[in-house]
Amino acid sequence: MIRFIACVLLAALVSGCALTEDAIPVKYSAPANISVVPGAKDVTVSVTAADGRVSNRDRVSTKKNGYGMEMAKITASNDVVAEVSQAVQTELASLGFNVGPGGIAITVQTTNFYNDFKPGFWTAEAVAEVAFDLTAKRQDGTLVYSRSYRSVGVNKDVMLMMGEQAAPALTAALRDAVQLVVQDTNLHQALVQSGTKPKIATLPTS
Repeated sequence: MIRFIACVLLAALVSGCALTEDAIPVKYSAPANISVVPGAKDVTVSVTAADGRVSNRDRVSTKKNGYGMEMAKITASNDVVAEVSQAVQTELASLGFNVGPGGIAITVQTTNFYNDFKPGFWTAEAVAEVAFDLTAKRQDGTLVYSRSYRSVGVNKDVMLMMGEQAAPALTAALRDAVQLVVQDTNLHQALVQSGTKPKIATLPTS
């Protein structure tokens, strides 16, 4: 009888939690040991954030009950659009590029930042996706580079589909998506070629 009452109370507690909104921090943690891009020190870039999400702008996930039904929303306690942009800026600086006004203008437009819980037979998975478009232009508006980046993060074997379980998946997806920028040698080359000041030839002196 006592065990039955305990199970009922636990079920009621979980149901109550599922109806309460969660707010979680989703922060970027930069890996160490990044190699500097040759010529990057001669290039200045500025990074601007933009929100291109067409859905789920008011949340980063949604709680679900044991039947897979959506319950209360899960929000981020920080600005995730700004977090993505700042993470890209941090990594470009780590690669050796100068960050400041007057150089190549980079826009980082977040198109998705969301975790979806996938209920299983015994446990569930938190599956998060972070995606953004990066556009780099010269000061005159000439396009230098454009590409979309996307990554998925997974938190396996979760018992409760709530904010605490969504956070690791979102953090992993953010980290891996930004690392695609670090690994994009075509982007690095385009920035160096477009941002490096041409050397002025000097006439030989007699």
